[in-house]
Amino acid sequence: MKKKLATLCMAALTVSALLAGCGDTQEPAAQPEAAVEQPAADEVLDSEAEVSEPEAEPVEEENTDDAAAAEGDQVVLKCVCDLTPHSEILNAAADQLAQEGIKLDIVSTTWDATWNDMLIDGDIDFAYFMHVPAMESIEEEMGATLYSMGGVHVEPYACFSDKYTSKDELPENAVIAIPNDSSNEYRALKVLENEGFLKLNPEMTAIDASVDQVEEYTIPIEIVEMDQANIIPSAADFDAYFVNVNRALEANIDTTAYLMREGEDSEYANIITVTEANKDNEAIKKLVSVLQSDETKKFIEENFNGAVIPAKQ
Repeated sequence: MKKKLATLCMAALTVSALLAGCGDTQEPAAQPEAAVEQPAADEVLDSEAEVSEPEAEPVEEENTDDAAAAEGDQVVLKCVCDLTPHSEILNAAADQLAQEGIKLDIVSTTWDATWNDMLIDGDIDFAYFMHVPAMESIEEEMGATLYSMGGVHVEPYACFSDKYTSKDELPENAVIAIPNDSSNEYRALKVLENEGFLKLNPEMTAIDASVDQVEEYTIPIEIVEMDQANIIPSAADFDAYFVNVNRALEANIDTTAYLMREGEDSEYANIITVTEANKDNEAIKKLVSVLQSDETKKFIEENFNGAVIPAKQ
């Protein structure tokens, strides 16, 4: 019994020793330390830059209120007009217009059929090339509503000749070219009637004017109707021809050497024409006021030798 007890004690001591030895060779696992996030290299550079860069001085903004106001106050009006005398009159009025805060953008000075479309479609603000009868003809033709803002000048419609110096020199059955657009044809026929060459249907208007309206030729002549743009280039084919004075000026024709022409009281003043969109435009009203001013009238009287005269107000 004693021997068995001794054996159990020895076994217990051996197990204890073994357990103690295990404790010496295996240390308990270390607790993980909290992870510290390392900044990326580019973030470090940015951080250093932010620290080292001095605080930027506030930039003083340039005061552009005056310039902006000046630009804001200026109104740009787009237009089309004949080269002579229309664009010359507009350019002569540029300083007066600038004082009113108006600048002109002349889109074209060479007439073509698109001018009417540009006006009606609103691509330009006003047109300066027609008179009231022409405006009314365009209204009827294109189904548009146009407005005259006022007359600026008159170009008395005239008859010229490369062969003769007076109407009395014209031979019997003289061939005379007149434009075939109704408003200018009307004017040419009325001049011929006033000069005693023919008698017209008293009901004829600027809308339906044509040689068909001639009731009697009191002096034998032959009238050729043709596109006005072709009259001056073919002038040598005729004894005389009618053209707008501005076309004569452009062709360097002596506009004082006419055979016959309208009187200075002609109703065919060249007007500033607009659509509904601009009939109440204050800038357009100022424009017309400048173009009807004494200063502009003086320019017209001094620069066109009577071929162009200020319109009566």
